[in-house]
Amino acid sequence: MPRQYSHTECFEFFGTVPRNTRWSWSGRSADGKDVSVTLWQDRFDEKGRVYRSWKTDRPGEWKSRPGFVELIENLAVARDDANGLVHVILAQARDKDVSPRSIARCFPQPKLKMRVVELDEDEGTFVLERVDV
Repeated sequence: MPRQYSHTECFEFFGTVPRNTRWSWSGRSADGKDVSVTLWQDRFDEKGRVYRSWKTDRPGEWKSRPGFVELIENLAVARDDANGLVHVILAQARDKDVSPRSIARCFPQPKLKMRVVELDEDEGTFVLERVDV
């Protein structure tokens, strides 16, 4: 049986620290060389190769959510200081149909890396693409 991880333990696995353990969806190492992001398992596109920001977000709404603001900031750090690469924490939703979602289970994915290929810091949109490691 696979080990159960808390969300905080997933960040620790990658040596990254979230700003807040209750609402953060991303974290980074003190030197900014490692960034980890939490991604919903069921929201990958193109057979698991691509992950896009939430299509249901309304323009500008993301700026009122501190975890999402931090995520966009950390994706910019990854793009600028870590060759665009991020570690992935895979999250399974308690209920896929509610908003906001909550995490039922999450797992660090050491063999899965994603690269920031698009990031619009004004709109809060992004596209990540799987990198073969």
